[in-house]
Formats: sequence, C-alpha cells, structure tokens
Amino acid sequence: MKKLIGLALGLGLVLSVVSCGNRSKVIAKVGSQKITLGQFDDNYRAPVPPPDSAAALTAKRRLLDQMVEQKLMALEALARKLDKEPKLQKEYEDLTKNMLMGQLYRQEILEKSQPTDREIKDYYKRMGTEVKARHILVKAEAEAKAIYQSLKDGADFEETARQKSQDPGSAPRGGDLGWFGWGRMVQAFQKAVFDLKPGQLGKPVQTPFGFHIIRMDSTRAAEIKPFDQMKDMIKQQLTASKPREMANEYVEKIKSSARVKIKKEVLDLLAAKQPQTQGPALLPLLGDEAEKKKTIVTYSGGSWTVEVFYNKLNKMFGGNADLRNPAGLEQQVQAMLVEDLLLARAKSKNLENNSKVKQQMKKAWDEMLAAALYQSEVGPKVSVNPESVKVYYTRNKKEFYQPAKAMVRQIVTRTKPEAEAVYKLLSQGADFAATASEKSVDWTKSSGGALGEVTQNDPRFPEVSKMAFAAGLNQVSRPFAVKDGFAVIKVSARTPGKQMSFDEVKAPIEQNLAQGQEQMLYLRLIEALKSKYPVSIDENILKLAGQQKPEKGK
Repeated sequence: MKKLIGLALGLGLVLSVVSCGNRSKVIAKVGSQKITLGQFDDNYRAPVPPPDSAAALTAKRRLLDQMVEQKLMALEALARKLDKEPKLQKEYEDLTKNMLMGQLYRQEILEKSQPTDREIKDYYKRMGTEVKARHILVKAEAEAKAIYQSLKDGADFEETARQKSQDPGSAPRGGDLGWFGWGRMVQAFQKAVFDLKPGQLGKPVQTPFGFHIIRMDSTRAAEIKPFDQMKDMIKQQLTASKPREMANEYVEKIKSSARVKIKKEVLDLLAAKQPQTQGPALLPLLGDEAEKKKTIVTYSGGSWTVEVFYNKLNKMFGGNADLRNPAGLEQQVQAMLVEDLLLARAKSKNLENNSKVKQQMKKAWDEMLAAALYQSEVGPKVSVNPESVKVYYTRNKKEFYQPAKAMVRQIVTRTKPEAEAVYKLLSQGADFAATASEKSVDWTKSSGGALGEVTQNDPRFPEVSKMAFAAGLNQVSRPFAVKDGFAVIKVSARTPGKQMSFDEVKAPIEQNLAQGQEQMLYLRLIEALKSKYPVSIDENILKLAGQQKPEKGK
C-alpha cells in the first residue's frame, strides 16, 4: 500500500510539474533562440484515440522538428536583414492589426456571449408569437428620418415602400415581409418589430443592412414544442447568433461615438475635379503633395489626409466613390473607419501588451521571416530541365497507363439462394435499380445499386472487377461470391485501357519533379543552418510534453 501511495504521489508531482509551473521550461535551443514547453504545447494536438507511447513520441518529435526548422529559418532571415524589407514590414503591420482586433473580439464579444438560462427562456417565450410586418429600407439615416416623418404626416406606407425602399425583395410588395417568428431577423430589427403593437409605426432602426422604417400589421399565436424539447436547439441558435449580434452592436456603438466629420471645403475641391461618367464614379487624380496632405476626415482619436482617404477607398471600394453624394460618401467613410476605430479601442485596452497577443505576434513574425527566407533561398532555385521530364516519362510509363474501366450496378445479398432469386427477377425483366433499392443489403442500395466506375484489377472490388470485364454489356451476370455475400451485376459501359501521351502528363510530371527538387533544396538549407546555429533538445522534457491543454486563445 505504501508503494502504491508513493507511486501515486510521484505521478501527481510529475503531472503538476508539467501542468502548473513549467510552461517556461526550455524544450529546445536553436542558436540564441529558445522553444519553451508552453510554446510546444500550444501547437501540439494529441491524436484521437491516443497512440501508444512510441507513436506519441514520434508525433511530438515531428512537431518539434518543424518548430526547430522554423526557428533556424527565422534566425537566418534576421542575419540576412530580411526583416528590414518594406513589404515584409507592411505585411507584419497588417497582421498585427488583425491580431489586435481578433483579441478584442475574443475579449469583448466571445467571452461575454454565452447564452444565459434567462435568455434561453425569453427566446422560447418569444417563439410563441408570429408577426406580420412591412418595412422600408434605405441606406442614409437622414432619408429614413424624412420618410418616417412623411408617413407620420399621412403618406401611404405601401406606395412609399414601392417608390423608396431599397429592399428588392419586399419593395414591389409594398414592403410586405409576410409572417415571421422570433429568430428569423437580425436582433435590432426583430426587437423593434416585436416591441410594436398592431398598426403601429416604428421610428427608424439601424441594422447592418441600413435604416428600416417598420410597420407591424398583425400578430398571431405560433405552435411550439415544450421547452425541454426546444432548449438545446435555442441554445445552439443563440450561441451562433449572439456573438454576431453583439459584434454589430459593438461596432455601431463605437461608430456613433466617433464624431465623424468630412471637411466640406476639401471634399468640394475634389468633387469639382471628379470626371462625369456613366458607370461607377472614379476618383479624380490628386495634384501636388500639399493636396495629398490636406485633412479630409476627422474623428475622435484621429484623422485622415486626402492621401489616406484615397488609399482606403481604393482598398475597400476599388476606388469608386461619388464625391458629389455626401450622404452616400458618409456611409463609405463609416464603413472604412471601422478598422481604425476597433484598432484604437484595442490599443486603448493595452492589448498590444497582452501576453497571448505578444506570443501570437512573435510566432507569426517567425513564420513570416521563415517564409521570406524560403522564398529567397529555395523557391527561385527550383528549375526543372525539360529533358529530365521526358526521361522520367520514358522510364515510368506504367505510372501513366489508365486501366480499362467499367460502369457497374450491383445487387448484394447475404445468401446464394437470395442472389439466385434476384437473378431470376431481373431475367424476367425487373428493373435493376428498383430491385437493388428493394433487395440489396449493400451501401449502394440507396442509389439503385450504382457502384460507379470499376477499373480492371480494381483492388477495392476484386471479385466485381473480374466479373465486370467478363460479363456482356447490359447483361445481368450470374450470381457470384463477394466479400459481404453474393452479388449480381450489370455493366452499362466499358472504356478500354489507354497509355497517356507525354503531352497529357507533362505538366504533372514537371510539378512532381519541381516539388522533389524544392524539398531537396529545403533539406540542404536546414542542414547548413544546423551547422551554423547549434540545436539542442531536452529529451526528458519532450517525453513529458503534450500533457497540458493549450492556453485559451491559441
């Protein structure tokens, strides 16, 4: 008993060492760089089901080798000053922005979006009612307010919807959306319509689609299953929809507090130069540096020069913007501002110094450096000699022989008497597909016995393959033994074998030879780098690695 207790305590100590305080333990050294146990475990995914210890160690070593190789490549990229390349720095800058916004999303949305029991019950109660409503959709808030006021003053809703609504689905029907229940529309829209009384007109409400003026026409009771039968489905639906709705609300809140202003005098100067075209409105050419440096957009926390404004329009809208349409342009500016506003919010929360973000950025930087070295040292050196392609084809013609094929249907039974009975039915004119659907016990039953193409000497279906090239076309074969019982087949078509020509296979041969050459160049580079940057691995820590879960957010 004492030995068992001692063993249990010892095992507990080992596991606690691995799981609690040792993420910083060094599992490998690569030159001046280190790979920690935490970094390894964040990348390691244990196979399911768990392999034996030898297979697990092999899998862990394979992953560690990949991490070591990446470190070697990153070190050499730094030695060659590839990190100073403007293109790489720009890519890293863009990636950093995405990582910061990703962490902001996890922190502000995902971690707060799990549906509560109360939300699930409220959702269920809402499902007991359906509403019939109409809406008018426009892009600009000012237009929505004007339409709302005209409807309050007595304008006909249906006629206004036909003339003004930008929803192509409902506008021709006077804005009619028909009957719908809770969960069918985006959150802001459904909350607004379900809060109305029959016949009531709602104030403009904003969704990602624009601004809606809604009239709720009628309600009716909806039949729903008991709560216990619905709660899991509701939870799944909320788990999927709540983060999206929260993210939309979060963005709208940030945008509304941004106090965006477009400087009219600068915009008017640009609009005066914009060419008149029938198609999309193209941006006018910019003049001197002074014009490029003028501030055109201001918002709380920053501003855009004309040059930045143009760059963003080109990136997001392909350079199409009607500078003479202030309302439409404001919508474009709002959309383009989202990234800047979210990035500013992420920085205000000091996410740049978040440990997870810093680890992710370091990992991403190493990956980018390794890729940059690969592109400069391996890719350009791959060159396939045309003569070597011909030689490969001549020496390996068997690889490029297409065996004969037969299109086969089959009916499989468990016993030979059952197969004989099927054969008799088919011989008397019964439809093969219908008989297969009724009588076959094979997986092809659901498709009327369609097995598809079978090649000569097909290792997947050896018995069927042999019979398929002996039976007559469109003739029902006699029953024969197969792995799962007895079969009757019918061959509808056969294609003879064919030796593929050099021209037909030239491209894939070139690709295969290039890949082989690329792999050889890469391995040579790694061997050279191992000579330059010493690599050491702690085998004891490697054996214990992979026993803790990756940190959240990885």
